[in-house]
Amino acid sequence: MKELKNYQQNAIDQLMQFTEMFLKTQKNETIIFQSPTGSGKTITIARYIHELTKETKEDICFLWISIGSLLENEFFGSRDIINQNEIVFVNWEKIRKKDKKTKEFNNTLMKDWEQNNFPTILKNTRENRKIILIIDESHSSATTKRAKEIRDEIIAPNLTIEMSATPVFNSENINARVYVEPTDVINEGMIKKEIIINDKIAEAIEKEENEKSSESLVLESAYYKEEELKKRYQKLYNEGETKNLITPLTLIQIPNSNYGEEKRAAVEKFLKNKGITTENGKLAIWLNDDKINNSYEELNTNDSKVEYLIFKMAIDTGWDCPRAQILYRRSTKQIIRILKHTINSHKKRNIQPKHNKNI
Repeated sequence: MKELKNYQQNAIDQLMQFTEMFLKTQKNETIIFQSPTGSGKTITIARYIHELTKETKEDICFLWISIGSLLENEFFGSRDIINQNEIVFVNWEKIRKKDKKTKEFNNTLMKDWEQNNFPTILKNTRENRKIILIIDESHSSATTKRAKEIRDEIIAPNLTIEMSATPVFNSENINARVYVEPTDVINEGMIKKEIIINDKIAEAIEKEENEKSSESLVLESAYYKEEELKKRYQKLYNEGETKNLITPLTLIQIPNSNYGEEKRAAVEKFLKNKGITTENGKLAIWLNDDKINNSYEELNTNDSKVEYLIFKMAIDTGWDCPRAQILYRRSTKQIIRILKHTINSHKKRNIQPKHNKNI
């Protein structure tokens, strides 16, 4: 079993204490588990569940609400209860949608039909054991009126754990908070200490009149930073500082709009001129309708061949790739406009341009 970081074990210890205390009450208590992005909230909660099922004397089960695609055919047919210590993963969108006219749930899982639906299974479970509800990314899935209806009236858990890096606090509905300090996560080497924005790009943009060529300059800057990092990792490997040769990964975010396809084509053309393509394994694509070289082995291993990844919005909740070092974002035009405005303002006031870290 994977060894936990100190801050993760401390969080588990606190969660265990609050859980044992709150399960003795007859009402739904709420624990906020707040920990920075990249700190390993999922593995922390998974280990918490493992330890709790071993130590508690309570008859419990777990309902884990996430934004992934989960819970389908298993809960149709003869299934009528959640078993002791069982974890059931639920897709939030599948249980919350209602028909606008009839106000009835859209998904078969929630509809009232001949076989057991999910609300019936939950009712049967409550009569036999206590339900611990875990809401993943609670800031985006636990604050609406519909969410509260499902939680309080349909699930009606004995204990709720809301996990998020940026939770929404409601003093009337929070009984305890387990908080992980970002500095503790940084000190354990799990997240970066700092972010440098557009390193040394302002001076280069100052020389460019055309905005399109300026955007290419930012992409060029990302390419050179990638090459610089590759040389640094090669040096560390040669000197025996690392066991494997680490390949840094550059993330390239393109817009969701129609302009996104135009941007993707321009990026792929730029990378192809540098000898980086999907065919030679150095470029990966992770879009809804197009996925190339994006398997776990291809992306997440430190010595992966993939050097660049093109994506649109969030790749996946809980996705962890420590070798991802550089981000080229879709907001490049806005950044360029701000930089140019700053440079022009400095010229008017006779101020020398400086590297800007505050954008």
